[in-house]
Amino acid sequence: MNFLHLLSSEAVQHVIIHCLNVSVWRSAEDGLLAQGSVRFKAWTGEVFEAGGELEPDVLEDSCWIKDGRWHQTHFVFHSLDPTLLPVVDIYSLPKTTPGSHYHLEVGPVCFL
Repeated sequence: MNFLHLLSSEAVQHVIIHCLNVSVWRSAEDGLLAQGSVRFKAWTGEVFEAGGELEPDVLEDSCWIKDGRWHQTHFVFHSLDPTLLPVVDIYSLPKTTPGSHYHLEVGPVCFL
């Protein structure tokens, strides 16, 4: 991994959380962040989180919709510091109840 970090000037990674009746980022369409939104641990140990210095871009967030259908929240991590990626852990994933589920789709890191 150190070799890739040394040869690169930036890095990109996508993480998609597919969800059924459970919020992971926002609590409503108005954009207010859900209490205990997910956070992501970088390779270096730093944390990507809402409102933090390292905040991921969110291409789509429809997990706040609780209508019995699957939705998703799509995070993009783009950094000019390639040593931050890959994401190595995800904190504050929601607790599920009967009728609520989620699964993660963690994409590869593209070192540029």
